[in-house]
Amino acid sequence: MQDMLLKLSGLEEKVLQLVEKVEYLKKENLMLIEENVSLKQEVEKYRVGTAGVRENFKDRRDGTVIHMQTQSEHLRRELDKYIVEIDKCIELINNM
Repeated sequence: MQDMLLKLSGLEEKVLQLVEKVEYLKKENLMLIEENVSLKQEVEKYRVGTAGVRENFKDRRDGTVIHMQTQSEHLRRELDKYIVEIDKCIELINNM
């Protein structure tokens, strides 16, 4: 009987630890979701801003526009990679 009580006590402790971990992961998930939303908003602002810059320099014939577009596209690809990575992290957390 004493052995059964010890096992139940150990099980209860593990359940409490699991509950704490779940709460921690929920909080972390919320923080990551907020960060993801913020990053998506920044990306959208950046996209809108670069579209305006392209329009302003549309008539220039030197390499400035091409260089700016190349840099812009590179940055956009990098940001998209980060967004995909954050989305994967959130998905992993949600699946825990």
